Amino acid sequence: MHASLTAQPSLTTDVVEENVSLFGEADSYETEPRLSVRVTLSLRFFDMVGLLAFHPSMMLTTSDLQRSDALAEALRFTIVDADASQIEGYAELARTALSSPRQPVYAYAKLVAEAVTRTFGITAPQPPAVPAVNTRLFAAA
Repeated sequence: MHASLTAQPSLTTDVVEENVSLFGEADSYETEPRLSVRVTLSLRFFDMVGLLAFHPSMMLTTSDLQRSDALAEALRFTIVDADASQIEGYAELARTALSSPRQPVYAYAKLVAEAVTRTFGITAPQPPAVPAVNTRLFAAA
């Protein structure tokens, strides 16, 4: 996974709260206090598509993919639930699936990729441009 240097610290803490879930939502059954922690991550396009399409806990429907809030919530959950090597693995699955339309999961991965672009404004990296071949040079040789 690519890293990026940021001006702000990559880990900041906020307030201690009681009766909240792991995600900071009210939960009266949580009796232990929790410290709110913010972590800065830099995810690539294929990292996001991989997490959303191939994480075992994700089963996004077509209507989920249309809702930016559902996609952001799903991504937040998968980031908390996956480690760096898993993110890399899911990214490779996404890259493989999207590189071959004959893959059985291509259509779904493409829907997820389009939703990632629409929601987060990031697209797949473009391959380097191939230099144009001047066919007249070959004919003259």
